[in-house]
Amino acid sequence: MKGRMFANSQIVFALIITIILSDCKKEYKGDDPEYFRKIEESKAYLKSQIKDRYEISDLSNSKEEAIQKFLEAVQNGQSDRYIFTKDEYINIFLSNSIDENTLSNTMPLEQTWKFTDLRRYVALEKIQNVFKKHKGQNFRIETLTWKYENRPLRVLKGHRVGNLVISFGKDKVELEEVRLVIEHQGKFKVCVIGS
Repeated sequence: MKGRMFANSQIVFALIITIILSDCKKEYKGDDPEYFRKIEESKAYLKSQIKDRYEISDLSNSKEEAIQKFLEAVQNGQSDRYIFTKDEYINIFLSNSIDENTLSNTMPLEQTWKFTDLRRYVALEKIQNVFKKHKGQNFRIETLTWKYENRPLRVLKGHRVGNLVISFGKDKVELEEVRLVIEHQGKFKVCVIGS
């Protein structure tokens, strides 16, 4: 039964990716100047959002606490808490990472968010399934490592998650879905999850 549910979720994920990629291919028309104009408009918009300071909701005092609070929120059915909102993701994260190798350099903002939102949805589903399997059980972070100290993104710092393992008693689960925690003025929040 569990194997069938996992296979079904994988099929759904594959179909969604196929639809989005075909949608992207339909919108992208090779050397279509209209498409490239949309990308340039998106970049101009993102540059206009660059500031020295931002208001970010649900911040934590450490990168470890940011992950703990995010996972607790997901476990409690509040998966939109302690992770960058759509507005924060676009106007803060993408604006400050415009010179990095991000999707917003190759596609318009609407497409960038559509793709990001899909990755979030799939990652959240996987994390939620872990908590459903261990319903009513407390978890603790067993292992948490970082790929390197930080990734400078103008006024932000990105902390890439290396290895994240949580435990429910003796049962240990590795979570690969939590990817990036953002630091701004000494406060932290989960920004990127993906599968």
